[in-house]
Amino acid sequence: MLEIEEENGLIRIKAGGTLESSDYDRFVPLFERIAAIEQGTVPMVIELAPDFSGWDLGGIWRDLRFDVMHKDQFGRIAIIGTRDWHEWATKLSDVLFPPAEMRFFDPDAGGRDERWARTGAEGESNAE
Repeated sequence: MLEIEEENGLIRIKAGGTLESSDYDRFVPLFERIAAIEQGTVPMVIELAPDFSGWDLGGIWRDLRFDVMHKDQFGRIAIIGTRDWHEWATKLSDVLFPPAEMRFFDPDAGGRDERWARTGAEGESNAE
């Protein structure tokens, strides 16, 4: 399950369960539309539900190809999660997929996640 909304150039995503190709098919045109309109890069806030388990196998490969094709269009990506592996995966992705900067936040970040994604300010992670 993937819920996607856009607010003033920021993409907000809520992800739960296992993401499927249909979720990817809804995300790509929205991201590309916003990237074409916005100057610079597109910031995102991604909230992972406790039952989030990632992409199905086909989605993983499509996601990797998309990431490579659009790597210069990604802004800061704030990941909100509740599980230890969510934090671990965020740190790994930050290393593996530059230049997008990623940071993990606990659900009680109080808006610091969005402020950091948009501006880089107020971005200290609860986990660091």
